[in-house]
Amino acid sequence: MGMWENVKDFRKYSNQYLAAFTGKLSLVLSTLLMLSVAASYGWTSPTLPLLLGDDSPLPITPDESSWIVSILVLTSIAGPVASAWLIDGFGRKITLLLAVLPSIVGWILIGVGESITVVYISRALSGISYGMAYSSMPLYLGEIASDRIRGSIGTLLTVMAKSGIFLEYVIGPYVEYRTLAWISLAFPTTFFALFLWLPESPYYLLSKQRSEQAEKNLRWLRRASDVQDELKMMQAAVERSQKNRGTFRDLLTRGNRRSLVIILGLGALQQLCGSQAIIAYSQQIFDQVNSGLQAHESSIIMAVIQLVTAALSSSIVDRVGRRPLLLISTVGCAVGTFIVGLYFFLVQQEVDVEGIGWIPLAVIMIYIVFYTVGLATVPFAILGEIFPTNVKAVAAAIYTMFAGSVGFGVSKLYQLISDEAGTYVSFWIFAACSAAFVVFVFALVPETKGKPLDQILIEMHTSTTRSLNCCSGSKTKQALQHAA
Repeated sequence: MGMWENVKDFRKYSNQYLAAFTGKLSLVLSTLLMLSVAASYGWTSPTLPLLLGDDSPLPITPDESSWIVSILVLTSIAGPVASAWLIDGFGRKITLLLAVLPSIVGWILIGVGESITVVYISRALSGISYGMAYSSMPLYLGEIASDRIRGSIGTLLTVMAKSGIFLEYVIGPYVEYRTLAWISLAFPTTFFALFLWLPESPYYLLSKQRSEQAEKNLRWLRRASDVQDELKMMQAAVERSQKNRGTFRDLLTRGNRRSLVIILGLGALQQLCGSQAIIAYSQQIFDQVNSGLQAHESSIIMAVIQLVTAALSSSIVDRVGRRPLLLISTVGCAVGTFIVGLYFFLVQQEVDVEGIGWIPLAVIMIYIVFYTVGLATVPFAILGEIFPTNVKAVAAAIYTMFAGSVGFGVSKLYQLISDEAGTYVSFWIFAACSAAFVVFVFALVPETKGKPLDQILIEMHTSTTRSLNCCSGSKTKQALQHAA
């Protein structure tokens, strides 16, 4: 009987999973916007050693290689701006279809380009897709999913992004430079072809007074003929949203200002702990480690560990809590980058490290686990919990742009510092930043596990301690009115 109930549940929710997977890289249909744009980021790990090598199909300098990595991060800042303009004016579906077009053009340019300038343009276009996807896809997924499966669909955001990086790591070392571009082109083009057939968000249609089409789309998503109750709830949510549109000025009220400091700090921490540099330059890093494995083999192992950890992390977040995971993750990143930096320092000092080459390899793998279970996922959960509904979109856009700006600096400076001062200096900078942010997390970041959103907002607007549990009586009511 239990198995039959599972079959019925799958049939009932299959359209929602189809829509979500095709918007995010379905395991069955193998397409997905998130996988596609993340593949653009992972592409540099197997490609840069090839372009910097003696038999390079397109010879580049170390400085040019740092621009290849960082241009994508820089132009991703423009993604939320473009999405904010498109998503309410033209709809979620049109925005996501437009978001994938720069990525398609970018892969084609790499496939046919003969100069570093063409590669720069390609990476800039891919960055725009990257930023638009990360700012638009969560909104679409949240609006087409029912309450029962919204959590599991949201988890795909991280898992499918790691899948894109994993595929580039696995395929890249074994094919030619331009062949990898043509293979990677299949991801965004498949997404575009399949997503054309999927429905627009009912929320968007209701906001444009297209109630009949909204009801039709909702019936398709729910595989049910009677969706009137849910449609009324959606209509009420749309009306509340239109009455309470938030602006940047609303973020500067007392509670929201505190929330903004927290989320921007976490955005900086995500970048300054060194994660993006390690992902983008992983094969070059492993080239310097005498572990007994080839660099691309080490990168593949790292990608597998990251993918598996990401898949398991959502249940860990709800079980352990946001704050403990962030503290454990940040401490783990600090210790990990310090140990790897120490190894490279010994290499710089010409100390014999032949027998301990496995240590930095193992530590980087452990580092990836610590990063993925905490810093890679928890900030997004906190972002959705500590802001009122009317300013969430504005806060998310600012967070994405700020994190992208910091990420650009990390991606660009990592190669320069490593070349000029030594790789150990870069890793020790990451360790120092992570250690400093342990204090930030301990002092400012609240625990939101198991708390209703209204309670979190009340506490953010009234309490001054990190426990956020000191609200009561009329003070609580006043804070709730202010938060709303």
